Amino acid sequence: MNHKIFLILGVFLTTLISCGYNDDFVQISHQDFLKTHDFNIGQTTVNLKDNERNRPIKVEIWYPTRDTTKANITNQYPFKLPPTSRDADLISDKFPLVLLSHGTGGNRISQMWLASELVGNGYIVVAVDHYGNTLDNKIPENFVKGWDRPLDISFALDAILSSPNFNSIIDTTKVGMAGFSFGGYTSIALAGGEIDYNLLKAFSNTEEGKNEFDLPELGDISKLITPELIEKGNTDYKDLKDDRIKAFIAMAPAIGQGFKEKEQFSNIQNPVLIIGANNDNRTPVLTNAKHYANLIEGSEYVELEGEVGHYIFMNQAKNGLKRNAPLIFVDDISIDRKEIHKKVAKYVLDFFNSEL
Repeated sequence: MNHKIFLILGVFLTTLISCGYNDDFVQISHQDFLKTHDFNIGQTTVNLKDNERNRPIKVEIWYPTRDTTKANITNQYPFKLPPTSRDADLISDKFPLVLLSHGTGGNRISQMWLASELVGNGYIVVAVDHYGNTLDNKIPENFVKGWDRPLDISFALDAILSSPNFNSIIDTTKVGMAGFSFGGYTSIALAGGEIDYNLLKAFSNTEEGKNEFDLPELGDISKLITPELIEKGNTDYKDLKDDRIKAFIAMAPAIGQGFKEKEQFSNIQNPVLIIGANNDNRTPVLTNAKHYANLIEGSEYVELEGEVGHYIFMNQAKNGLKRNAPLIFVDDISIDRKEIHKKVAKYVLDFFNSEL
């Protein structure tokens, strides 16, 4: 992992609290959002606990609503987002569900721009914090083992499908999954991709791998890919497929180096869309997005052209956050993140509308 990136993520939580409010950004109203969308956005936070793994799972749920009388949550964020309503009234109808997985060092809010577009067009979206791999909670082992993330998603899906508030408004035949970076791998694992931790260990010993696995705050985490971890990952947690999920999207997916053979994807039977970024220096498309697409039979691949980098899939930031974390939130001068988000949202909506 790039040292500069990790250092920026280290100060990211403070940045979220302390900056971004004095900005030229003018948030649109609920009424203006409805001019281009079918629904307004309700938002609620749920704290879950997977007792079997002794693992907290914080969940954010966004859902279609007509109720705009509740407090707007997005005023608290240093991001450019439409308004949402805290614990807004539900609509008595059936909606498809999309699960959302953030990247390493991010959190459940990181792709809220995409959640907003999905909800505005009639989807419920559920995103989780992957404990130990978030911006404010770094557990070294969780940066090299991947199985907890798909298990988090499946646990969150169990919870929302059994929720007395949401179970009656979810169309259980239309469940999709989308993830960014490490979350892109998470999506592929839930589709049926089976990583080989021996390959990941071998990659960590290459020049490129040594750079990615030597982190300034955690040290050399490649040593954490131990024989015990490899054995556990390749046996106990080899199959992480969730058959309830019917369509999968991976945006700038990571750890493609853990895959080499098409047989590792032989259990994938549902449609997969992979979106890469041409100028992705964090997870280069040749060894990640394109690599996955070449190995997954029948997958669809889209590449964002030009100087589009890895972090284009993060929220748009207000000026304060841009100043404090430019590597993540400032793009090449030729790139308009808002316009790229519109393009990606169209790919995502077209895919889910077709496949769910």
